[in-house]
Amino acid sequence: MDLIAFLKNEDVDFKNRTLSDIWDYDDSQIEANHDYIQLLFPLNKPSRHSFHGVHLSGDTQISEIRSSEAIQANIRTSANWFLMFLKREDYWRVGYNHNQLRITRVIECLRLLVSDCEADNFYQDVLSILGPDIKINEHTFKFWREA
Repeated sequence: MDLIAFLKNEDVDFKNRTLSDIWDYDDSQIEANHDYIQLLFPLNKPSRHSFHGVHLSGDTQISEIRSSEAIQANIRTSANWFLMFLKREDYWRVGYNHNQLRITRVIECLRLLVSDCEADNFYQDVLSILGPDIKINEHTFKFWREA
């Protein structure tokens, strides 16, 4: 799989999906599928939760992503797409839910590949969605703050 071409929305992933295909997922598909989050929000380390092993291979790939306006725009679109999912759903707003790990990944990816500002804004948007009656554990908040 060519991760750069995928992030440009010019090629498919290992399941023959484009970025646009994933952005078209309904909420039940977003929740039920666990193999896309590492593709939309790649990091420079392998995921313990991924069977496909796709991750950024080094500084050259990171530089290429950071210098591509198309990829930057698509990562922002993916972050907004996931944020809208979080706004529509309540079940992740508990002591622990796997979507909280996904939030950490989005923040880390934005910080690594887009900017600190985008990462901080995403984190603040998540806090706004949670509102004042927060039921998420402090351990999760620590991961988000340190991402």
